Amino acid sequence: MSKVVKTLKSAIQLCGLEDGMTISFHHNLRSGDRAAAQILAAIASLGIKDITIAPTSLLPGHDALIPYIEDGTITRIQTSGVTPQIGRLLQSRALLKQPVEMRTHGSRAAALESGEIWVNVAFVAASQADKYGGCNGCAGVSAFGSIGYSMVDVRYAEKVIVVTDQLLDEPVHPASIEQSSVNFVVPVESIGDPAGIATASLSPSRNPVDSLIADMTAQLIIHSGCLYDGCRMQTGAGKISLAVASKLSRYMEQEQITADFAMGGVTGAMVEMLEKGQIRALYDVQSFDGRAVRSVLDNDRHMEVSATAYASPSAKGGAIVDQLDFTILGATEIDTGFNVNVITDSNGCLISGTGGHGDSADGAQLTIITAPLYRMKYPTVTDRVSAICTPGRCVDAFVCEKGIAVNTEIEHNRELVFRLRDAGLPVRTIQDMKVEAERFTGKLPPLRQGGRTVAKVLWRDGTVLDEIGAYPE
Repeated sequence: MSKVVKTLKSAIQLCGLEDGMTISFHHNLRSGDRAAAQILAAIASLGIKDITIAPTSLLPGHDALIPYIEDGTITRIQTSGVTPQIGRLLQSRALLKQPVEMRTHGSRAAALESGEIWVNVAFVAASQADKYGGCNGCAGVSAFGSIGYSMVDVRYAEKVIVVTDQLLDEPVHPASIEQSSVNFVVPVESIGDPAGIATASLSPSRNPVDSLIADMTAQLIIHSGCLYDGCRMQTGAGKISLAVASKLSRYMEQEQITADFAMGGVTGAMVEMLEKGQIRALYDVQSFDGRAVRSVLDNDRHMEVSATAYASPSAKGGAIVDQLDFTILGATEIDTGFNVNVITDSNGCLISGTGGHGDSADGAQLTIITAPLYRMKYPTVTDRVSAICTPGRCVDAFVCEKGIAVNTEIEHNRELVFRLRDAGLPVRTIQDMKVEAERFTGKLPPLRQGGRTVAKVLWRDGTVLDEIGAYPE
């Protein structure tokens, strides 16, 4: 039986969405997303108010939702991250009933599994779908690759609506989401522009500081003992991480090392290593560029995985992140206790989200944070980060252009210090790095925020790590 409904409004009415209910959608199209704006426009046109949105994250493609926050259509947000524009709005005006709940990708999946987040209607933007509801994100004109984040939502939501710009009469293959999970299918002109998936951070860096940091990071991994035949890794999608991946690839080729798997947000750099035989398998919850999108469809060893399999602490047998030997992550700030911030800038302004940062850091045997020592007038190393998204107990090392700081409060890292020094690498204390950063930037005054809590940062187990306040009043 066909599940096709002509308009979003009709599908929403058939699902029985009412004031005060919760909807979800994914962020796989990133800056190119056009589906979320259409969904909220349809909800608003029906006069439905007081909606909680529980997206996997909010990226620039979702700034079009701001009018619906302002008019009361959206009154609560549960997410992994927000955009600078949405963050500015929330910190300057008291528009939501409750603080934003910012969860890691794994924590969000676990909250759906436990019912702590209860989704009444899940919307799935699919680049290809059939009239029975089977769909994927790896084929069609708007292909964005893995649709792994939505896999959790469709399993636990009361109702599921697939939104697609390529509707097929015959069954979709591969069907990343099965027809049995879907209630209705709505054809639209466009779900978004896949060119918006990639961002400037995914292009190779020509900055000599980034290159120096990448060199030291690669050497740190090599001398840590974590790069061996059969290792498991996540290198990330930032400029420095991409450079590290390239350097590790050359070393692995030279030493005939093959990783068991790589995972995370997957880039073309990881696909190249897969195709060269340096990685046996890729686990992909989110594809970060065109080459990764094509690989999901064409390569059997490039596998879509759900957010549960990727990072949920309640996944049966453990999440994939818990098997990692090493991960490379970024930071806007890191403090002398190795606590990391990726959610706000140094002024305490909400600019991003935690994503899988904490999940990977907690799961990996070796967690490396990379960043320049300072950015313009702001030091990266501080006494206390503006907001904790990943606690220092999960961070093993920080690498900047001035050297490597190892967290020796973690007992097994004391041996790592000796390994790195024996290799001639510049090991320094995090306190020394803070002092050096302040030589360039000066010591910043303590951050002052308003008394109103705008967002709560939740850890993998759902406990509150930190709170973010409004702009100074």
